[in-house]
Amino acid sequence: MACLLLPAAVDAQEAEPSSIRVPLHGIVYDALTGTVVPGAAVYLNGEGYGVLSDSAGVFRFADVFPGPQLIAAVQFGYEETAAPVDVPEEGAFIEIELTPQPILLDGVTAVVDNITTMERRMRSRRRAAAFQTRAFDQERLLRSAASSVLEFLQWETRHFPVPCPAGAGVFGVGSRMTPNISSRCIIRRGRAISPRVYVDEVPAFGGLDELDTYPTAQIYALEVYSQGAEIRAYTYNFMTAHGPSPHGAHPPQPLALTVR
Repeated sequence: MACLLLPAAVDAQEAEPSSIRVPLHGIVYDALTGTVVPGAAVYLNGEGYGVLSDSAGVFRFADVFPGPQLIAAVQFGYEETAAPVDVPEEGAFIEIELTPQPILLDGVTAVVDNITTMERRMRSRRRAAAFQTRAFDQERLLRSAASSVLEFLQWETRHFPVPCPAGAGVFGVGSRMTPNISSRCIIRRGRAISPRVYVDEVPAFGGLDELDTYPTAQIYALEVYSQGAEIRAYTYNFMTAHGPSPHGAHPPQPLALTVR
């Protein structure tokens, strides 16, 4: 009987999913000029984190699962792009072409200036705050394995969302200011509060619930004030000075890539 069962057991073991991890690297190009694109955010949805291309436009993932993946790339002045890719078991080198946004072709310098100005204002506001502040930059957000901004905040600040009790506002239960619309609160100084949440400087009336709809790869910067009482998130679209982005991201354009 043992001999008869042995082949079946071996087949079951062979059917288990592979745990092999392989390297995936590549380079990001400008589709019009053919020049490399440094500082592009490249991420794999299946892996839950991303990397930035270096000064030579090169990006590297040390270990990813072979097989179907969805790869996406974002950079200021270019269309956000995404496409499926089948990663072979020996790893792969990928060439990605980003298409410039026509409206920005003559205004790249202005975009860079606007980003610099916005970052300076954010730093000034943090320095002027009379309470504790924390800031998370593009690279920190991109490298996180968190699936959403809310999950990222949970890991980084150790404020775990709890169901909001009736009457919970920004300043705790019974507050008459900023009524709670979110279903989730945090415990701060022994009280359940619904943090003030802003996305692109606009109040997010959904609070923590709204942050749960944003993947970390869509956010350029994140600020946390007064131990979670106030949270500010900034998208890529906002930082390029095109005004507040609509809720969620625009649908990505098809990604031009070559796998070899």
